[in-house]
Amino acid sequence: MTITQLDPADSVAMGQWYDLMVAVTRHDLPDFPTPSRQEHTTRFEHPWFASTEEAMLAWDGGRVVGAASYLLPQAENLSLVHLDLIVHPQHRRRGIGTRLLEDVYAAARRHHRSLIEIQTVRALPGGAARDEAGYRCLTHRGHQPGVTSIRSRCRIPDRSVNEAAVAEAWTHAAGYSLVQWRDAVPEEIIDDVAALQSRLMLDAPTGDLAVEQASYDADRLRGQEAAQLGRGHRWYSTAARHDATGQIVARTKLSFEADDDTHARQRVTIVEPAHRGRRLGLIVKSANHSYTRAHEPALHVIDAWNAEENTHMRAVNTRLGFQPVDGWSVFQLSVPAT
Repeated sequence: MTITQLDPADSVAMGQWYDLMVAVTRHDLPDFPTPSRQEHTTRFEHPWFASTEEAMLAWDGGRVVGAASYLLPQAENLSLVHLDLIVHPQHRRRGIGTRLLEDVYAAARRHHRSLIEIQTVRALPGGAARDEAGYRCLTHRGHQPGVTSIRSRCRIPDRSVNEAAVAEAWTHAAGYSLVQWRDAVPEEIIDDVAALQSRLMLDAPTGDLAVEQASYDADRLRGQEAAQLGRGHRWYSTAARHDATGQIVARTKLSFEADDDTHARQRVTIVEPAHRGRRLGLIVKSANHSYTRAHEPALHVIDAWNAEENTHMRAVNTRLGFQPVDGWSVFQLSVPAT
């Protein structure tokens, strides 16, 4: 086995990496859509805002059997490396993941980073089976997850269920109205939406992880949108406006990120603290389901991730028909000095 640093201009290596991603997804997450080829091929052309990405590939002869791609934040969390490490199901338990991780440790030291953040998937009691090789590898080495999110799935109900949920919630939310849009945030509300995004980073449960708050302004939000659009994403948003002040005080977003019109991901739901307790989270999420479905009739399932301890949002999701699927644990690994 050999490990090479990826050259993004190498179309053969990029293609083999993509094939590996497809094989891993089909084995580890068979209910997920196939990874987007467009997103993969444009990931270095449209990098995430305030981040740089590098990757290493593990080769068995002329075949890529493992990959480690890692993001290096450039605005905050400058001690972190966000790592995605995958190994082909037929080549696991042969030390490939360990070799890749050792090389990522070396890269982290070159970039003066002290922590590597990595996520693994595991089964829930009574839930679908999952290959827990990554989770077991980390815990056997003495690492413990800093936070675990529960992925839950909603199979889109009929329209009457959504409308009933919205109608009941509105009885608690007099004085608010909805604003809806696709993709880029309307210019007239972008400052409010950026403030909410910063709030999300502050309020999201992070457990025992060492994480600095990300601060968003209009420029950063536009940069994030440009990367998403360049990678082929599209998304739908619903916000709640406080009519007395005109302020946007709640927002949610559903995103289509694969070449599969039946599947969307829940990416954002946040309510300004002064306006909580009025069912605004339920209102915007329910309304956004209907709004999205009106434009995406093939939509069938929505996946949402919520921290295990975020019982409030998980209860909202349960009311909308979401059911737990699996657990996603985030570990932070200290980078050895040598």
